[in-house]
Amino acid sequence: MKSIFASLSILFLLVSCNQPSAENYFDRTTLNSNKLVGFGSADFDRYAQLQETGQLFKLTNGEMEKTDKISEHITTYIIPDIEKNIEQIEELKPTEETEEMIVKSLRLFNYVKNIYETEYLTIANMMDNGEEVDEINEALSLMNSVTFTKFSVLLEELWEVALPYAEANGIEVKTY
Repeated sequence: MKSIFASLSILFLLVSCNQPSAENYFDRTTLNSNKLVGFGSADFDRYAQLQETGQLFKLTNGEMEKTDKISEHITTYIIPDIEKNIEQIEELKPTEETEEMIVKSLRLFNYVKNIYETEYLTIANMMDNGEEVDEINEALSLMNSVTFTKFSVLLEELWEVALPYAEANGIEVKTY
């Protein structure tokens, strides 16, 4: 009988250790969305500054190298980071309390990934190829008008679910 109790105790311990904490759920689904704060033309302002100062990076075989191409920075560094976030969210086991937060987070990150793979790369290539500033600004304006509203809605929907979750689980969240 003692061995059965000991075995069950060990099994319970192993199962409970594999369950992510409430804070881990919040961090993966919501806190990581802070990486997306510059979404839209603000990202490209930052990329242009990094390009001018020689501070763009690309990942090649796990090694960071400098690049002068915004498109390489996006395809080898930014998009893989978004994909990693998506994988980490997908690894979470949905519970009654977390399912909606996971779904909304995946919607946001998948939407952003799609925009990076399409509109972002188009504009990055324009910048890399030295196209006219007016053409780039027009493309940025069009991208913002089409994508930014949906991005803002998806982000707001996530936070509307995540903040009550954080409060219910004693997770301190500072918003500005």
